[in-house]
Amino acid sequence: MSARVHLAVVTALLLTCAAPTALAQSAIFAPENFHGLADLRLGIADGEKGWLDGGFGKTSRSGGRDGVSLSEAALEWKPRFSFALSGVATVEYQPKTDPTFDLGEAYLKFRAPPQPWGRVSARAGLFYPPVSMEHDGVAWTNPDMLSSSAINSWIGEEVKVAGLEVTLTRPLGAHEVSATGAVFGWNDTSGTLLAFRGWALGGIKTGADTSLPLPPRSAFMTPRQGDEDYPVRELDHRAGAYGRVEWRMPSGVSLNALYYDNGGNLVAVDKDVQWAWRTRFLNLGLRWEPDDRTKILAQAMTGETKFGFPYQGNGPLWVDVDFHAAYLLAQRRVGDNTLSGRIDGFSVDDKTLKAIDNNAEHGWAATIAWRRPLTAHADLMLEGLHVDSNRPSRAYGGVAPKQSQNVLQAALRLAF
Repeated sequence: MSARVHLAVVTALLLTCAAPTALAQSAIFAPENFHGLADLRLGIADGEKGWLDGGFGKTSRSGGRDGVSLSEAALEWKPRFSFALSGVATVEYQPKTDPTFDLGEAYLKFRAPPQPWGRVSARAGLFYPPVSMEHDGVAWTNPDMLSSSAINSWIGEEVKVAGLEVTLTRPLGAHEVSATGAVFGWNDTSGTLLAFRGWALGGIKTGADTSLPLPPRSAFMTPRQGDEDYPVRELDHRAGAYGRVEWRMPSGVSLNALYYDNGGNLVAVDKDVQWAWRTRFLNLGLRWEPDDRTKILAQAMTGETKFGFPYQGNGPLWVDVDFHAAYLLAQRRVGDNTLSGRIDGFSVDDKTLKAIDNNAEHGWAATIAWRRPLTAHADLMLEGLHVDSNRPSRAYGGVAPKQSQNVLQAALRLAF
């Protein structure tokens, strides 16, 4: 059964739960339970072919000039079935992905009444793990920048799970701590894009049936890996898990840590030549809000991903890489304007078969963005992005290993 069929069941469950609720249907289908956005964008970019066009480019825009286009549109439904039970279902349109229309997140949320010892909440369905500190807008959107960090761009592209997540939140005086645990499936191919393309910065979000293109690969790997990556796939019928802790302080500082392991068995494969990768990572995050107009964010991620059989029967695995990335973001509201600046660093360390299949890379990026509300439902956004990276596997596509790219974008973001 396909991912789309399985996940349609989740959406049907949301609708089914509406029937026995004590709330009136008007509370479930009320206008305030529907949210949407449309992102009209104009941009210009230099440099190599973008990864969405089958190249190695580190941004979602190819070299050259683009006219005005609809970059993204989404409709989000957040029904409330009772005091404790609610849901989220999102349909997304992204013209640069295949398919252009897809199911985004779809899950039920449970939130128990608070108790002296704390509060329990849970969600079940299709969702992103709680890694990103940049995405808190409608339909898992970055509200203040057009391109997210390398870490959270990858989460949006390749780390969406179907599972059950439970959180316990407990106050400790003026502090608050929370612990989250989850079991999941449908993320076996996570790591494919990171290994063969490397890191990138953008705003692409994978859906239930999304396929993402891979750049040219080595002669060794071309017959062993399909030309596309399907991030929402279950191949080995083994559960993955993640755990997260967060500490929120009264000083405006919060710290969090998340460990993720998709439990992939390395050698499960399907008819589209999609493999079960073993992907594990540790993510650390810091948020500091010294006042109501200033925000500092920092994240660091380190992990590994691997798949395949031992080379020639007793050698190293086909692919075995470590990956690392970090960013520091500073944001300040000045009147109605929001100014944001971010610096990223990223790398992939290839531990096997570099002589015939080199997937190493290192690079950095700098981004500056400006957002100004025009009305209650429209924002004007400008962004400049520079990326510099060195990746030897660019030679498989006839491109020099060291590349840099500049992107300038303007957007009119409409939301309700």
